[in-house]
Amino acid sequence: MSAIRYYEERLKLATFMKELFDRKLTNAAGGNAAARVGDNLIIVTPSMMSEHRHGIVKPGNILLCDYDLNILEGDGKLSRECRMHAMLLKKIPEIGGVIHAHPEYTMVFVAASKPIPSVTEATLKMGECRLVEQAKAYSEDLAEHVYDFFKDKREQLKITGLCGLLPMHGTVAVGKHIEQAFSVVERIECDARCNIFGKFI
Repeated sequence: MSAIRYYEERLKLATFMKELFDRKLTNAAGGNAAARVGDNLIIVTPSMMSEHRHGIVKPGNILLCDYDLNILEGDGKLSRECRMHAMLLKKIPEIGGVIHAHPEYTMVFVAASKPIPSVTEATLKMGECRLVEQAKAYSEDLAEHVYDFFKDKREQLKITGLCGLLPMHGTVAVGKHIEQAFSVVERIECDARCNIFGKFI
C-alpha cells in the first residue's frame, strides 16, 4: 500500500475538525475546512463530516484535490461548500487555510444577520466581524460573494486572519494556515459570547 501524501497535513486538518465539533464551534448541520499544501494542491474535509461522523475523520478520509476539485487521493466525497474553499485558496495567496463552521454563540448573530462588534483585544486587528452578501447555500454565487468579501482585504490578511458571517448560514474564517483560521473561529466566538452576555452586566 502506497504512503498517504501530505499525511501530517491531513492529520492536522482532521484533528482541528474534531476540535471544532467538541468545542461547539460547529454542529451536525455542517462545517468543513481546507488548506493549501502545494502548487495547485489542497486538502479538504469530506462531505457529511459533521452530520454522519461528528467530526471524527482520519487522514485517509481527507481529500487531496487540485484547484478544479479533481480528487487525487482520499476515500470520501466532496462537500457542497468545497467550491468556496477552492476559490479562496486559488485566488488569494495570503489565505492558506479556510474553515466554514456554525459556532454556537456566533450563530445568534448569523441568524439575526447582524455583525459582531470587536470587544476584546483578541480581535482588535480583525475589527468588527461583518456580513458577506447573502446567497443560496452551496451556490456559485455564494462562493463568489465570499471571494469578493476577502479579496479587498489582502493587506489586512498579511497581518491577521479574518472571518465573515454568512447570513442565516454560518461563518467563513481564513488565515495564513489552518491553525490561524481555527484561532479566528475561537476569537470571534468569544466576542459573540461577550456581546450577548455583556448586555446582562
